Amino acid sequence: MPRARDARFLIPLVLTLLAGTCGIAEGQGVDLFPAPGSTSTGESEIKALAAAFPDRISNATPRDGDWTLSVDDRLFFWAHGRLLPQSERGDWEKYAGYRFYRYALGELPPLPNLDGESAARLRELLEASRARPPRRSEVFLESLFRAGSRAETLKRIVRVDFLGFSVQVHERIAEALRDVARECEALRSSNLRIAAFFSGLAEIDGFNYRDVAGTLSRSYHSYGLALDLIPKNYAGKIPYWRWVMERDDRWWATPYKRRWSVPQQVVVAFERHGFVWGGKWLFFDTMHFEYRPEILLLARPTAPSPASP
Repeated sequence: MPRARDARFLIPLVLTLLAGTCGIAEGQGVDLFPAPGSTSTGESEIKALAAAFPDRISNATPRDGDWTLSVDDRLFFWAHGRLLPQSERGDWEKYAGYRFYRYALGELPPLPNLDGESAARLRELLEASRARPPRRSEVFLESLFRAGSRAETLKRIVRVDFLGFSVQVHERIAEALRDVARECEALRSSNLRIAAFFSGLAEIDGFNYRDVAGTLSRSYHSYGLALDLIPKNYAGKIPYWRWVMERDDRWWATPYKRRWSVPQQVVVAFERHGFVWGGKWLFFDTMHFEYRPEILLLARPTAPSPASP
């Protein structure tokens, strides 16, 4: 069971969402997080990105009243969490934020307990996102991963063998995924429950060039930075928040025992090599992992909070 002290990871995330600081992304196997927007100066986030991608990011420093970084000598501004080139900095309100959030390392975070007013606000935000799908500026991610178009992205896609599954991912994360695979192979060899889990998988989906459903933003799958572990049978369990939302208006409180899940040791193996798990998200997606080493750096106890000024 989650420990009560882990509530510190989830409560600020929910409050940020209810404050409406950014659009809500929707879609299977995608990242569904609020950016801190005006609640952060961007210092901790920019520094985490620079530490996570030291060969691609330089000059993490304040400039002209904002935190900035450079990718291939192109300057990007924090711009209220949007990460925009100088030419678009003044138009930050047009975009949803680049998602930073508190991530609970180790055990599962406690389920949110929203009061009536907060629950109603959350539903209003979801309706607003349907009426006006959020759009993230893709310039930063496309520059960071040299993936500005489908053709350019395809040049970066490689195949990685993951316990017998051939998974297409961006070359940037190939070695990290191989490291996860080695750890999972050792777990499978020594743990019957984990062996049964991997035997129960039908496929592992990686690269898929598409937008996030319900938004105008590219999915992390479209960069080759995410993968979904898809079982042969969900055995009556729920893997994804939208699959339960239509029949349960308190979907966020779906008990963990009712959710399809990934063994904790497997989650830890992914986290150790830079991947976050969607099973810990408010908008849960238990099939989904994505490469976000900067989020994991911020999750360390000694790291500054991404929501702190």
